[in-house]
Amino acid sequence: MPTRAQRPRLPETTPGQLAARQAWNEGLAGASRPTDPVTPYEVCTADSCGSQVTGLRPPARGMVQVRNAAEGNGTHWFCPGRCTVLARIRAELRAVPMRPDGDR
Repeated sequence: MPTRAQRPRLPETTPGQLAARQAWNEGLAGASRPTDPVTPYEVCTADSCGSQVTGLRPPARGMVQVRNAAEGNGTHWFCPGRCTVLARIRAELRAVPMRPDGDR
């Protein structure tokens, strides 16, 4: 016998089911209120963060080199902290091979 998680759920459409759901939700029903818009990231204010590597010296103290982090597959300088982490994550995602249908 399949477990409850494997069985498909039937929609709750009868008046008794709707009343039970409303009682379970403490009277709350209907669509939830929209959330406030949230910016998914903050714009970095560090000078030369994300710039392409042209020499051996970093453009500012503490900058970190990340390879394949941006379009063009070059090496770029990023400020330490969040920008470096995001750049390394993008570089790792670019390394994931593409499927024949174009998805990763």
